[in-house]
Amino acid sequence: MTVTTADVGAARVVTWDRQARRNAWDLDTMTRIADAVEAAADEPQVRCVVLRGAGEHFSAGDDLHAAIEADSAAWAATIEAFQRMTRVVLASPLPAIAAVDGVCVGGALEFAASCDLRLCTNRVRLLTPEIRIGLVASNAGTLLLPEVLGETAARELLLSGEERDAAWAREHGFATEIIAPGDLDGRIQHWAGIFAGNSRAALTATKSMLNERFGDLLPAAMDRETHHCVRLFDEPDARQALRSFGERRA
Repeated sequence: MTVTTADVGAARVVTWDRQARRNAWDLDTMTRIADAVEAAADEPQVRCVVLRGAGEHFSAGDDLHAAIEADSAAWAATIEAFQRMTRVVLASPLPAIAAVDGVCVGGALEFAASCDLRLCTNRVRLLTPEIRIGLVASNAGTLLLPEVLGETAARELLLSGEERDAAWAREHGFATEIIAPGDLDGRIQHWAGIFAGNSRAALTATKSMLNERFGDLLPAAMDRETHHCVRLFDEPDARQALRSFGERRA
């Protein structure tokens, strides 16, 4: 099982474990993550959901090993799985906490931007490399990253594909907190305690209002992302990049 859940106080902790590939997500993993977030919302004792990767990394984003073997239909299903994760987190009545350690790449970074809090360790490595392999962002990243980071920093990240560190995450507002890796569990418990002490009904209403301010911009952004992700998959730049990745791994 690549995705497990556990209750830590009032928090439902959803953990994915594909450490051999730096916790990269395949279709099954993303489906299980989204299902777990939806299930947590139905349990009144759960007051927040925590999303984290096992071991030393959050996620390397899409599993390019699977992408190499995918046809257009399989790739479209993969992009829909990415988008569903963000839709589920935004629709959940529970505050979502991304516990970000190590690499946080591509769709995983964009997914983290849809969470309510991002607890980042001081060894995080952030990048959106899609542009270097002929693809584009997903998970409403083209809308949410400018909201989280500001327009200038979001364009820097999305258009350059270059890696950024914990200092950058702090400076531009990606990180709610920057902490040592050994302190991550303690800070999760801290925030779970805060949410447990608040009115669940009021938390739900507040989160809903924060997200509803995007109106039709949110689904429109995701539709554009899906269109271009699927369209570009069969273009020469993406095909060559995936071939080169496969040759390096071979």
